[in-house]
Amino acid sequence: MKASLVGVAAAVLMSVLAGSPVSAQVADASAQVVSKSQLIVGKRYYISADTLNVRSSNSTTANNVIGKLAKNDLVEVYDVLNEATPLVQIKIIKSSTVSPYISSDFFVSKDYLSERELTLPTSRYFVVQNIATEKTRIYERCTTTPNCPHKMVMETDMVVGRPEEGDGQDDNAYKTWVGHARISEWVKFYQDGKAFYPRWYTPGQSIKDIPDPVTDSMSLYMGARKWLRKNEQGKTSNYGAFGWYAAKLTPAGENGGVNYQWIHGTMGWGKDGSKPIEITRMKMINFFSNPGSHGCTRLENQAVAYMRHLLGPGTDIYRVYAREASREAAPFSRYRDSQRPLPWEWMLLTNGAAQSNGLTADAATIRAQGISAVPGVNLIERGVYQVNRYPTVMPLNYSKSAASGLSGDRYEIDKKLKKGQGTNFRGYFLVDEGRFVSYAHPNYNATGGAVRVGGMTDFTNSVPEFLQAGAGNYYPPAVIK
Repeated sequence: MKASLVGVAAAVLMSVLAGSPVSAQVADASAQVVSKSQLIVGKRYYISADTLNVRSSNSTTANNVIGKLAKNDLVEVYDVLNEATPLVQIKIIKSSTVSPYISSDFFVSKDYLSERELTLPTSRYFVVQNIATEKTRIYERCTTTPNCPHKMVMETDMVVGRPEEGDGQDDNAYKTWVGHARISEWVKFYQDGKAFYPRWYTPGQSIKDIPDPVTDSMSLYMGARKWLRKNEQGKTSNYGAFGWYAAKLTPAGENGGVNYQWIHGTMGWGKDGSKPIEITRMKMINFFSNPGSHGCTRLENQAVAYMRHLLGPGTDIYRVYAREASREAAPFSRYRDSQRPLPWEWMLLTNGAAQSNGLTADAATIRAQGISAVPGVNLIERGVYQVNRYPTVMPLNYSKSAASGLSGDRYEIDKKLKKGQGTNFRGYFLVDEGRFVSYAHPNYNATGGAVRVGGMTDFTNSVPEFLQAGAGNYYPPAVIK
C-alpha cells in the first residue's frame, strides 16, 4: 500500500516545463523606428524590441528562427529586399544574445530597427540562482561606489531541472542551463502552451474546485495525490504545476536563449509553505522517480509571489553552478538587522488570473488600489510570508545525496573525480556580497555534459564587472566527504 502511494505521489511531482511559448516582440515607444522605404543599405540600426526573431531565410515560417536579438543589439542593413516581405537582410555588428558567426545570412523584421540607441533602466534588484545548491537569492544592487558589495534581501530553496533523465536524444535535456537572462513578464496562474499542466486557478473557476492543501492528516503522499488531475488531453498530470506566478525570461529559446526555463511556483497552497519543495527531497520519492523539473526553477508559492511583488520586467537573472563562500566569517556584521525574517502580508485574489503581469499578491498594494477582497468570491487565500534575509553558505557535503538539497553539487560534477584530482568547480560565489571570486561556469566537456550555458553573451565566458568581488580574504567552508 505504501509503495503504491509513493508511486502516485512521485507521478504528481514530475512537473514542470511547458511547450515553447512565443516571446512578444514589442517596440520601445521611445525608439525612432523608420519605415522600410527609409532604411539605408550599409547603415547601422539598434534593435528596439525586447526580443526579435533572427531568421535564416526570407520567410516568416516557424522553422527558420535561429536566435533572438535583444534590445540595443546593433545591426547593419545588407539588403532591404522587396516590399512584399516584412523582412530585411542584416549583418550582426554587436549582440548580447546571437553570435554573428552561426550563419552568414540573417533576416529580421523591418519594424524593430531604430536609429537611436535606447536607454535601458537598471533595476534595483538582481537575482542569483545557484543550481549547484538549489538556492535562489535576491540582492539589492549597490551603486554607491564602483566596487561595493551588494545586499541580500531574500533567500529561498528551489527545485532545478532533473539530472540523468533525457528526452531520448540527450541525457542532459532536462537540466537547468546557466547564464544571464532577464524577466520579460510575469504571468499569474500560468499554463503551458499545450495545456498539459492545468492552471493553478482558471478565470471563472470555482475556488472550491482547487485541490486541498498538500498537507493533510494522513500523509504528505496523500496530500500530493490530490493534485493529480485530468488535463485537456484526458491525460493525468500535475494540476497547478506552475503555481501562482511564473516569470518568463528573455532571451527565451534554445538558440541563444535559456531554453524556455522559467521561474515559477508549485502545487499546493500558501499555508503549505515549503512542503511541496521538501517533498522532492525525500529519499522514498527519489527512489521511485525523479521529481525535478524539465529545466525550470521551482519555488514555493509564497516565495514566488514575493518575487513577483519585488521584481519587475527587466530584472537580471544570473544562473550559476558555484561553490559558495562568504567575504567575512559568520555572523555577518552587515546583516545584524536581518537576522529576523521580514513579515510580508499577502492576499491571493482571482483578479488578474491568466494575465501578463497580473495583479500582485501584495496586500498593501491591493488595498492601495481599492480592490475588494471577498472570501469565497475573489479571495482565495491570505497569509504572512516570513522572508529570510540572512545569507546561509551551503558547503559541499558529499555525505548527503545529490537529491537532498544539501550536497552543494546537485549535478555531481565532481562525482567521477578521484581523490587528489581537484575539482570541476571554478571559483566561488560570495553569498553575503552577491559577487564572485574567479568564477567561471563548469566546463561542459569536463563534466560529462553537466551544465549548459545560454542567455546573454556577457555571462558566457566572463563575469560582469559589477559581480566581480574585489581583493581581500574570503571564507569557503570545508568540504564534507
